[in-house]
Amino acid sequence: MKLLLIIIEGQIYLAATIAIFVAELAVLFLGVWSRRPIIGLIAVFATVPLIRSTIGAIRACFFRIRAPEGIPLSRTEGRTLYDLVEEIRCAVDAPPVDRITITRGFNAAAAVYSEPWRFRRHRTLVIGFPVLATLTKAELRAVIAHELAHFSSAHDGYAAWIYRIRRSWLALQAALDGRLATPVYVYWFIRWYIPRLSTASAEVARRHEIVADEVAARVAGSAAAADALVAFESGARFAHETHWPAIETSYERAGEPPRPYSEMLGWTARIPSPDVLEELFGPATGPTDTHPSLRDRFNRLEETVRMPPSAVSSAGEELLGIEFQRIASRLDDEWITHNGESWNAHRIEYLDRRAALDRLTAVEVPTADELFKRGELIETLEGAEEALPFYQSAAKQGHPAASLAAGRVLLERMDADGIDLVERAMERDENLVPEACQVLAAYYKETNQELAARKCEWRATRHTTRARLAQGT
Repeated sequence: MKLLLIIIEGQIYLAATIAIFVAELAVLFLGVWSRRPIIGLIAVFATVPLIRSTIGAIRACFFRIRAPEGIPLSRTEGRTLYDLVEEIRCAVDAPPVDRITITRGFNAAAAVYSEPWRFRRHRTLVIGFPVLATLTKAELRAVIAHELAHFSSAHDGYAAWIYRIRRSWLALQAALDGRLATPVYVYWFIRWYIPRLSTASAEVARRHEIVADEVAARVAGSAAAADALVAFESGARFAHETHWPAIETSYERAGEPPRPYSEMLGWTARIPSPDVLEELFGPATGPTDTHPSLRDRFNRLEETVRMPPSAVSSAGEELLGIEFQRIASRLDDEWITHNGESWNAHRIEYLDRRAALDRLTAVEVPTADELFKRGELIETLEGAEEALPFYQSAAKQGHPAASLAAGRVLLERMDADGIDLVERAMERDENLVPEACQVLAAYYKETNQELAARKCEWRATRHTTRARLAQGT
């Protein structure tokens, strides 16, 4: 009831905001029509931006939820998976699923959308390829039951309505902010209203998640539901923190672009380390979280915190067989089409830098400039800490840019000795003042020295102004 009242309140205000925009336009057009000079002058400067703002506000209220992007799985290709979904659907008593879509991300969702000019709603079960490569069949069964529970009459229409309300307000804010045309009364109301709406809607969403977890436990068993939660979260973390960063830097190790989705067929993403497990269960549920914390969900399932068991085969291999490998190959081809050219460019650039570093390394008595360039290459290829000794050596020989680089590295690790190096760089080369002041300001802000940070910003501004005046003369 609380959320319903907040939504009604927001809808009334949204309608009033649009009505004010339209009324302002009407007054401006009236001034032009009646040939009143003052109103006509205002109309010349205000009509066009006001029309754009009004159109943006109206469009924010009307949008269409589009079909999820991904690879549609036909019933012929995924017959076993469709049969499993149908079996679970009957057990959950959910509406029919029109389609299963395999996406690239580590996600699973129940999506409802309507095609243009059609009133019939389509229901799509979205399953990420990495999820199929990580979970077991029993765990996937729990995930599917959880998502299909959101298709039930208790969640389906209500959740979609709340989603539209939140999207309307966020779209309105983005439309107005993008044109720098947000009236004060709208700006303050948005700042006051959206947090309240987010908190109230998040509370309802968490209740839906709890009900969906109970359905998953009833269909797949509480142990499988609990294992699915941990395997899903640890797999998503592995993908974000380990797998994709390795793919992004694979040009350093391989001569050909990687095939990231085929690599998932044998990855070890489901078993978290003890430290990761502790992190997963550490955070408590926040007021704006749309999902309860893992610990709260385990408590509801009456399961103890534990690592999921190892898997003999993934759900994708067991349910899709050879088709799972074909999907991986198709996703790989799409990834290479979009990223292959940039990957090859990075590969060429990396090899050029390695060759340049090898040439500098072979110099027996390097100059200060050669030491600095060597440090730059090492920082790019291996990291800032490895480059620091070379920056420091060049700085001792009076190299200004090396002094700035050494000071920057020290300040990034919160070592105040870097301040003198940065100051010395500015004394030796005034052209380094803007960059050096930026480095110092970032350090001072990080250490809560706001006045010192502001002085650095002023110094950089004065230097830039003097440089522009000098160029003008």
